[in-house]
Amino acid sequence: MKTLFKTTAIALAALGTTMAPAAFATTSNEISVTIDTRYLETDWGVEKVYAKLSNKAETACSVGHKRNMAARKFARDCMSDLLDDFIMNADENVLTSYHARMTS
Repeated sequence: MKTLFKTTAIALAALGTTMAPAAFATTSNEISVTIDTRYLETDWGVEKVYAKLSNKAETACSVGHKRNMAARKFARDCMSDLLDDFIMNADENVLTSYHARMTS
C-alpha cells in the first residue's frame, strides 16, 4: 500500500526577519512524497524509506553549489526541518524511532 503525504512549508517571514528554513524549500511551499508502507515491515525497508525522505528534503532545500556559510547553514536547517515534517506527517512508529536514532 502506498501512502501519500504532503508537507506544507510555512513561511514565517516578515519584513526585517528571516523566514523559516522549510519555507525556502520550494516556491509552491508544498512538497509531496509517496512511500510504500510495506517497506516499513523490515529494517532494510525503513532505511530505504528514510533515505528517500532524506534525499527529497535535500533536493527540495538545495539552492546551488556556490553558497556562503550562512546559506549552507540555512539549507541544512531547511533539510532538517523538512525531514522532521516528513517523519511527523508519515506517523509511522518504526520510522519515527529510526529518525530518533539517526538524529540523536
